[in-house]
Amino acid sequence: MKKIILSSIFVLTALLFVGCGPSALDIKEMSSDCEFNVEVRYVPNDSIGLFVGNTLFLSTQQLTGTEMFPMLISTRNPMNIDIPTATDAVRTPDEFTAYLVKRVPSPTHFGIVISDNVGNEIGFDESKAVKMLQTYFQNAYPGSSAVLFHEKGGDLVSAKKLY
Repeated sequence: MKKIILSSIFVLTALLFVGCGPSALDIKEMSSDCEFNVEVRYVPNDSIGLFVGNTLFLSTQQLTGTEMFPMLISTRNPMNIDIPTATDAVRTPDEFTAYLVKRVPSPTHFGIVISDNVGNEIGFDESKAVKMLQTYFQNAYPGSSAVLFHEKGGDLVSAKKLY
C-alpha cells in the first residue's frame, strides 16, 4: 500500500513539474505575436548581422563585449538571402531604432531567440546578451513587451516573458 501511495505521489509530482512550462502550442503562439525577433546564434568567423523579413540574425561574436554597438547589419531579401547587399553600420541605439523603423514599423512585441549553439562562442554570456537586448527594447520602445525563447535543432523549446 505504501508503494502505491509513493508511486502515485511521484507520478503526480512529475506531471506537475512537466506541466509548469508553456506547451509547444503556447510557445508558437507567443512567437507569432512577436513583430520583431532577434535570433542569436554561433556562426564561426561572422561579425555581420542579417536582417531577413522581421528577424535580425546576430552572431554571438557581435554580443560578446559590454556594448551592443557598433553593429554591422546587411538587409537580405527573404526570397533569396544568399544575394549579398550593402552593409549598414549602426553605431548607436538611436541609429538602430531608425534602422528598425524603416523595416518594421511600430513594433511593440519583441522576441529574443537564443540558439542551442551559443556555448561554442568563447566569452559569450547569454544573460548579458539578453540583458543588453532587453534594455535596448525597453528604452527604445516604452510600453513594449519581450519574450525570451530558446531554440534547439531549429525548433523553439522554451519561452519566458521578460517584461
